[in-house]
Amino acid sequence: MSGGRGAITTQAGPGGQRLGLLGRFAVYGLLGWCIECLFTSVVDLATGAGDLRLMGYSYLWMHPIWGAGLLLGEQLVTMMHRVRLSRATRTLVGMGVCFAVEYATGAALVALIGRCPWDYSASAWSVHGLIRLDYAPFWWLCAWLYEPFCSFIRRVRISAGEPEPQAAPELWPS
Repeated sequence: MSGGRGAITTQAGPGGQRLGLLGRFAVYGLLGWCIECLFTSVVDLATGAGDLRLMGYSYLWMHPIWGAGLLLGEQLVTMMHRVRLSRATRTLVGMGVCFAVEYATGAALVALIGRCPWDYSASAWSVHGLIRLDYAPFWWLCAWLYEPFCSFIRRVRISAGEPEPQAAPELWPS
């Protein structure tokens, strides 16, 4: 873009500024909402609770939970790379962290407002109604997809002018 308009690019040139902490928090929170709406619409359709309109849903509480959780994930993935854990191991750890964050934030919401917006009590796989162990494959998939998405987000630059055509370095080589 030109003429004073801003551009969003993933180029690593000197022009433009990377998304800061607040920008990444906002993007991660929005990503979480999208994931939840997609997941709930498909699961509801598969279980007969929904229909072909695919009306997914989430909760306002989930934006800061996803935003903070995925920012925490940046630090965790960086630490796991430093100690040279394999991608498979990092993904399993990430799945465990997803469960831990969901459980801890659900318990915090119960303490804060008296209830958790999600309630898994009816499931045989539920732990205190706050997490469902049968969701492990979905959390594993989220953890597997997180690293490339995070790497992309960390390369995004917002610039006042045209993006410069340069290759972006990989944040976490495989």
